Formats: sequence, C-alpha cells, structure tokens
Amino acid sequence: MRALTKKSAIPCDVRVQNLPKPEPGPGQVRVRTEACGLCGSDVHAWRHDTGYEWIRPPVVLGHEAVGCVEALGDGVDPNWLGKRVVPVAIDGCGVCTLCERGFRQICPQRTVLGLSFDGAAAESFVVSEVRLVEVDRDLPASTLALTEPLSVACRAVAHIENAGEGPTQVVVSGPGPIGTMAALVLAQRGHDVVLSGVDNDENGRLPLARSLGLRTVIAGRDELPFTPTAWVDASGSTAALDAAIAAVLPGSPISVVGLFARTGPVDFNAVTRKEIRLQGSYGSTKVDYRAAATAMAVDPTPWPQLVTEIPLTDAASALERAAAGHDMKVVLVP
Repeated sequence: MRALTKKSAIPCDVRVQNLPKPEPGPGQVRVRTEACGLCGSDVHAWRHDTGYEWIRPPVVLGHEAVGCVEALGDGVDPNWLGKRVVPVAIDGCGVCTLCERGFRQICPQRTVLGLSFDGAAAESFVVSEVRLVEVDRDLPASTLALTEPLSVACRAVAHIENAGEGPTQVVVSGPGPIGTMAALVLAQRGHDVVLSGVDNDENGRLPLARSLGLRTVIAGRDELPFTPTAWVDASGSTAALDAAIAAVLPGSPISVVGLFARTGPVDFNAVTRKEIRLQGSYGSTKVDYRAAATAMAVDPTPWPQLVTEIPLTDAASALERAAAGHDMKVVLVP
C-alpha cells in the first residue's frame, strides 16, 4: 500500500512509499482509508519543529481520517466489519483517574494516531477498536475527514454552552479551521456569532467565512456589533485573549482552544473583577466526535467548501500547502 511516511528526524524528510498492508492485532481493526486531512500537527512533524522531537521515525503520518473497516483482529466485535468509521486521534490509557473522569485526551499516557504510531495518510491503517466512531455512510469522504477537527471545535463550543443559559452573543477569534468550524456550529445552534480575524485573513479566510453566511470583523479596526456574552479564542494570540477579557460582559465564559507560540501575562485582575470563566479546551473525546458527526448530518452544506482535495501521491506538495495556510483544510485522497 502507499503511505505518507516521515522517514527521519531531518526536516521535511517525508515520502510516499510502498509499505506492506498492516495486519490488525488483538482488539484492533484495519480501516481502508477514504480520506485523511492534514493539520498543524502533521506540518510540525514534517518540519520536525521544537516540541515534536519525541516522534520516533519512521512513522506514517495522518490522524484526521475516515474509512471502512475491512479486517478485524482477535476479540473485536464482528459488527464493525464494513462500517464507515473515523478514529479518535488522541486517546488515553483508559484506566487512570483522568480517563475514568472522561478526560482521555489529556491522559499522561495518551497516544496520537500518526505521531505515536503509524497513522492514516495511507491506503489503509490499523487502530484499536476502542477508538472507533461510526459515521454517516452517505456524506462525502472528504467532508467526513473534517470530523476530528470539527470535534475539537465542538468541544470548545460545549464549554461555552455548558457555562451559559440559552443563545448567546459570541465572538470567535481566529478564522482558521477550528475557529471557522466553531463559528459554524454556534450559528447552527442559534447563537449570534461574529468571527474575528486580522488584516491578513482578508486574503482568503474571512471572505470564505462570509460566503458561508458568517459575520466577520477585523480585530482592532472594526467595532463589534454587540457586547459579547461568550468568546471562543482559536487564534493562539495573546492580543485576542486580552481583547476577549476586556470585551466580554461580566460573568461570561471564554473558551480557549488555540495553542500559543508564546504566552504573555493575562490580566487576571480583570478576570477576577469581572468573574470571567476562563476555560481551556484541548483535543476531543468520543462525545465531541459524535457532536461533530451530528453537526455535519444536520446541515451538510457548508463543510465541503472548507476542503481542498489532493491525491495521496502528491502528499509532499499537500504538506507545503497546509503549511502555507492558504487552504482552509487540505485532505488527502488515496
């Protein structure tokens, strides 16, 4: 089978090569890949950036996948055979206190498909049965490849909804894939939403958001149309987080899903005096994957417009496109 493999720790040393088709072990299944998205983690691994030295090449990349179960290992429920599934990208040991509390994605022993072990940017891949989530048989494969990043967005939205009552007026900062998806989910659920970006985002991301029916503003230039009662920060920008703390109505929740290249001081006096509920949001669990699947099934219209399909054979150029950030979401198709 063909597979996108990180060959070594040398930056950009990846290759689409022929590998033996993997055989599922006990408790595992083999999935025939239909599509696999590329994200920032794949780009960091490709470049072997700081913070990704723990990866042990050679390893097949890719974790934003969808496919059909084509083979079962010993002990696996036979009903999985032939089902269309997405794999949970980050999962824990299943037995520690955090896992038992439902935080499997932040388990100290968590593993990442396509980084800790061979992933899904290939014609087939092997994954544990416990990581499987069944998805719609009728939606396009490249759309369903968005399930993993959409699940991350759904988790950030859930933090907002769990902290409030009824529809809210929400700003989402950061019009990348997670921010745009979070804004779409919020709008789908009846919230009043504005997506905030910077000047450079007018080169593509904000116009795309507007074409999907979202309102947009440029941070630092445009006035917000309301006083926010909630905020989702998907930008990883300290300036955006500062703006959120300053702008939200007292008592409001702020869900922070973006990761920061560098962190600055947060105005915790304002957080305290305004009783702001500051909530981190990392990764996702099966609950969030199912929420993502529901969001796509409820309204399949916007999601295909986020996708740029590229053949698996052109994966090296696909990584370059993903790194450039001009496409909302690059998806490999075997």
